[in-house]
Amino acid sequence: MKWLKLCILFSVFFIFFYLRLIPIINQTVPYTYDQGRDFLKAEEIIRDKNLTFIGPTTGIMGVHHGAWWYYFLALLYLVFAGWPVGFYIGLFVLSTTTLFLFFFFIKKELGYQSSWLFFLTITAGSFFIKLGFFASNNTLSPLFVLLLIYSIYLFFKTQSAEYLFFISLALGFSFEFEVASGIFIITSFFITSLFFKLFRKSYLNLRKLVCFISGFIIPIFPRLLFELKNNFIQTKAFISFYSHPTFTNQLSFISTLAERAQLFLKYYLQLIPQENFYLGLLVFLFFIYLLIIRIKNMKRGRTNPLLFFFLLILVIFLVSLVSRNNFFWDYYLDGVQFIILFIFILIFNLNSQLKLAKNILLGVFFFAVLISFSKNLSGKNIPLVGLRADNKIVSYFVEKTSNRYFCLRIYTPPVIPYTYYYLFSYYARHQKIKYPRQEFTNSQCYFIFDKEPYSFRVEKWRKDNIPEKSRLIEKKIIDNGSSIELWKLTES
Repeated sequence: MKWLKLCILFSVFFIFFYLRLIPIINQTVPYTYDQGRDFLKAEEIIRDKNLTFIGPTTGIMGVHHGAWWYYFLALLYLVFAGWPVGFYIGLFVLSTTTLFLFFFFIKKELGYQSSWLFFLTITAGSFFIKLGFFASNNTLSPLFVLLLIYSIYLFFKTQSAEYLFFISLALGFSFEFEVASGIFIITSFFITSLFFKLFRKSYLNLRKLVCFISGFIIPIFPRLLFELKNNFIQTKAFISFYSHPTFTNQLSFISTLAERAQLFLKYYLQLIPQENFYLGLLVFLFFIYLLIIRIKNMKRGRTNPLLFFFLLILVIFLVSLVSRNNFFWDYYLDGVQFIILFIFILIFNLNSQLKLAKNILLGVFFFAVLISFSKNLSGKNIPLVGLRADNKIVSYFVEKTSNRYFCLRIYTPPVIPYTYYYLFSYYARHQKIKYPRQEFTNSQCYFIFDKEPYSFRVEKWRKDNIPEKSRLIEKKIIDNGSSIELWKLTES
């Protein structure tokens, strides 16, 4: 039996690391406009010593995410000397460390079985996998939801003021890394907390209130500096946005309700390997059964955290209904998945007498993880996508130009080719290649055309950027649909 447990333990750990590290090793990680822009900003902070107090833009005109995302990238830039893959390795280390710390927290507070329910879920759940290599500011926001869960649970247990500090710290960083997510979760937390006497008393206690408020200062400090320097320009933009909201094809309440219900179902299924609906339904019914047979006999002290997180999910859902635009990005509420999972873990821990039934559920999850993993072991070739694709194109110029000055103009669907700008900047410092110019050099210029579904855009760009008195002398088609062309002027 001991060898069986060790075998299962090794298998799950191997799958956990495999599903996150293979995309990084193969460089098939997402690498788009946002990543290129943010990596360039990190380079600017380190190379030019140009510290910023604001982060990437949000969907609200004039409002930015917090600068902490850029600070994190700048640290990784320093550690890995700007190596593009280094950003993804750093993100993997941070997310994995956070998940394992939470695993040990659950093991200590809620027991061995509950900790394995958490670990099996995060091993193959689609949402949790992407946290290991999706380099975006909104990827870090859910990690602070784990700090929020940890702090709320221990505040109910100990009633210590220090956890109020960590609660507000988590809320503040959640907002700074993803403004939309932060708005929803902060609003929902305050509404939910007012239903609980422990929080109401804390808000009326001066020492605890100061402790709670002070937790917000660290995350929002760079934003405060920016606001003081710029006459509170973002605060005014916030007020303007909420006092004069603009709607794009506003949905009816019923349509919004149906859309959010579908979205929350999606969040739940992201906990299930391969998002299997039938397995998800079976798991849901099992937890309803556990809840029904034990809830009547539970002491209120033990159910308070469960009631809090259940009400928090309900309030987040209701608050999200306020946004009735015809688009509502999934990541606006990322982190909800952790709250849903923790609710199930608390229910799982309610009854200590159903060990066999719980072990059966864990066994079902284990085999579901194995099946999900086996489908990732197909013998297909490594796809030419993400960072791998752009790296291949830039490597072509490393070989072709032999450290000579050359002209390069780039067409990408996002218009500004930040992805290429960053890679050329990195290779110019670490490989034998010059940073490309925009002007024709030796009467020649290379052109990169990324795959574009709307051909008329490419044609218009060609007319604007390729001189009429020039001819195509070389063309290379890349496997991902991009192409490289070399044009030569016919007249000096």
